[in-house]
Amino acid sequence: MPWHAVETIPIRVGARISPARAQAISDALLRRAVPLSLFKDGRAEPLATAALVRDGDRVGLVTAAHIFEHAREGDIAVALPRDGRSIKLRSVRVHVVSHQVNDVAIVWIANPLAYRLCENWQVSSIPDESMQRSGDASSYVLAGYPACNARRVNGRIYVKPLVLFTGAIDADRYAYSRTAERIDGVTIWSPELDGVSGAMLWHITDDVADEVACILRPAALQVAFSHSTHLRGEPIRCVVDLINRWR
Repeated sequence: MPWHAVETIPIRVGARISPARAQAISDALLRRAVPLSLFKDGRAEPLATAALVRDGDRVGLVTAAHIFEHAREGDIAVALPRDGRSIKLRSVRVHVVSHQVNDVAIVWIANPLAYRLCENWQVSSIPDESMQRSGDASSYVLAGYPACNARRVNGRIYVKPLVLFTGAIDADRYAYSRTAERIDGVTIWSPELDGVSGAMLWHITDDVADEVACILRPAALQVAFSHSTHLRGEPIRCVVDLINRWR
């Protein structure tokens, strides 16, 4: 089934970010946030968000492990926007590995789909060591695909992505609330985050020589949320552990 992302405006919850930098980050992350759909009764429904990773010759999708509690990998489809279609994972050989403790999983994917994924999406680099958390409350961002923002029109799925700038509450939680401010200053109702599970949270490091340029580093994987207070992330070291364990 053809899949299309529609234009979106980044939002912020308790974070300070200039419109120019926010748009630049949004453009970069929407080339890396991979939407996953679940085929149920012949219909594709938004399921989760993933990140494309490489480890040597291996190509995989990092996402939240809990999505496999009610979905078989063969019923999950990945969007290929450049190809104008989605493809089910059952069409290729896949191997799902989950963290023993944390809500993190990697779907290792064989060719030819691995090649097609790399043609359609940019790879997210995973650090060799977990990064140090910053105390800056405005220094995190995620991009994903809320199920409530999806519409089906004439056999096509259209999804309005979410790009959220937020700050850390503690080691696992990040600010989220029922209202948010768009970067153009308009206050809106923030979307439910069903469908965003598995989205990568990125730490933003300023480039003091430039008001727009910055460095983005993976910090966590979003796995749960409470709409009125926070979202929760699994630390990126869990992804590193999982990659190393299955080498």
